Amino acid sequence: MAAISPTVTVGDRLGFTVFLALAVHAAIILGVTFTYSVKSPSTHTMEVTLAQHISQNTPEKADYIAQFNQAGSGTLDEKTLTTSPTQAEFQDTEIRETSPVAQPASAPQQTVQQKPVVTTNAATDRKAVPQDEVNKPVPEVGDENLSRILRERSIEIASLEARLDQQRQIYAKRPRIKRLTSLSTIASADAYYLNSWRRKIEKIGNLNYPSEARRNKLYGSLRLLVAIRPDGSLKEVEILESSGHTVLDDAAVNIVRLSAPFAPFPDELRETTDVLEIIRTWQFRKNSSLRSF
Repeated sequence: MAAISPTVTVGDRLGFTVFLALAVHAAIILGVTFTYSVKSPSTHTMEVTLAQHISQNTPEKADYIAQFNQAGSGTLDEKTLTTSPTQAEFQDTEIRETSPVAQPASAPQQTVQQKPVVTTNAATDRKAVPQDEVNKPVPEVGDENLSRILRERSIEIASLEARLDQQRQIYAKRPRIKRLTSLSTIASADAYYLNSWRRKIEKIGNLNYPSEARRNKLYGSLRLLVAIRPDGSLKEVEILESSGHTVLDDAAVNIVRLSAPFAPFPDELRETTDVLEIIRTWQFRKNSSLRSF
């Protein structure tokens, strides 16, 4: 009896072909992976200074970054560069405009940067990243870049030293001004000089009391600033608060000019003062007398 061989129909071939195509496509779709390199964050620059004292309150708007809170002070409306009285290791006679040097980006860790790899479970070719490309060394900050940063830092330090020297020279040229406003809050030498000055002013003032004020019965008080040089000569006279009567204001200025020059500064006062500013209240009284206090 002869054996009967199985018959392969067209439908069997078509089904096998469809199955094989689906298996290949599934392997291709599921076997593809992608990796992406993460960008390193951009380098930022910060303006940093050293605070000289600690403030209890935190400033609402800070101009610089420091080790602790410090409230600003001074007479300027805008922020300025801070300087230090510490001697620098670099000397320069010229002030140069400098800008904060950005810190070099730290070298990223050596990570394997893989390109998209196509893998299949079937007998197809597999694409892989070459080994020499995986082990490629990551570039580092070279000596030339480091030397450039150090050179820029040296120029910046020298420029700050020159700026500090200029500020010291400007400050040294400023006159040493002392202002006296109250006998109870000044030193004995200053008090003695101020008391002698007051007695002379009142004496000259009463001898030259304005006749118009006496005739029209004008009286009132005003505040006057008198600036005196070390030799006793008059430097300046200024009305800080008016009495409300031009006659009295003009009379006070005239009395100061008639009283000048004043006594020279004593040695103790001369050693510390180039200009002495005396602020006093002048009172023209109803009994036609002048008093300064």
